[in-house]
Amino acid sequence: MSLFGDRYTRSGPGIAKNAPKKKPFFLFWEIYFRKFWKMLQLNIITFIFCMPIVTIGPALTGMTKVLRNYSLEKNAFVFHDFWKGFSSNLKKSIPMGLLDILAVVSAFCSVYVYTAMGDNAESGGWFYYALCAISLSVVFVFLMMNFYAYPMIAATELTFKNVLKNSFILAAVALKKNIITLLAVALVVAILVITALLNVYMLIFLVALWALTFIGFIIVFNCYPQIQKYVINPYYEEKGMDNPEYDYLKPMSAEDSIFTDKGGEETPVEPESDKKSKNKDKSGSGGGKGKGKIIS
Repeated sequence: MSLFGDRYTRSGPGIAKNAPKKKPFFLFWEIYFRKFWKMLQLNIITFIFCMPIVTIGPALTGMTKVLRNYSLEKNAFVFHDFWKGFSSNLKKSIPMGLLDILAVVSAFCSVYVYTAMGDNAESGGWFYYALCAISLSVVFVFLMMNFYAYPMIAATELTFKNVLKNSFILAAVALKKNIITLLAVALVVAILVITALLNVYMLIFLVALWALTFIGFIIVFNCYPQIQKYVINPYYEEKGMDNPEYDYLKPMSAEDSIFTDKGGEETPVEPESDKKSKNKDKSGSGGGKGKGKIIS
């Protein structure tokens, strides 16, 4: 007898196609754990392709392309789709990656230089601290622009200039969503910083195996719907066309469909083993009628 019985061998009624949608928080974890091992593969590939500094942008674009499909609950072949996103967007993703590196270096330099000047200033030290705060604010705005830049590079054919312009607009328009995403990313980064203080090799292990795709999936899952809402959907509405990203949600016509979806309406199928055992019970009870002894 199995620990949980034989419920995994029984056919249930299925899932209704009109079932209510799950809350985003629960849907996020459901998709993530469903794709967990593929996420690890994607993380390793991304980490390797990020090794040359100049390819950081294309590597993040390739990773984002796969994560976008996962967030839409569409199929993706890990390396094939990664390579497609990597190789077909070099002209836009390489400058984006270089801008990211420049922003990180500028942030560290601003904190180091302005705080040192503020500490050494006999008077007016507040001025340097204010410059430091302004510099960090610019970096944070650029970081939120990144939430949208790579998904747009991977999913659209916009020019690099328009990618930056739309990213800046979305960083302001979807501010509440961006702050939530930023806090979630900051929590993961805090875990990585604590890990680095304990063991730097463990940090490298986590970044190489897990952290890149986990942070990336948080960003794509939260922010790509804003790109759909403000960039992609208006484009197709203006053209009078249907957004192909939603094709998989459309029911097939009676002519094209091979099977009829009756999720939630099917009658559970009884396993053959249960049928045989029931037949044996019936034959045993019928054959021994009048011959058995009753023991009180």
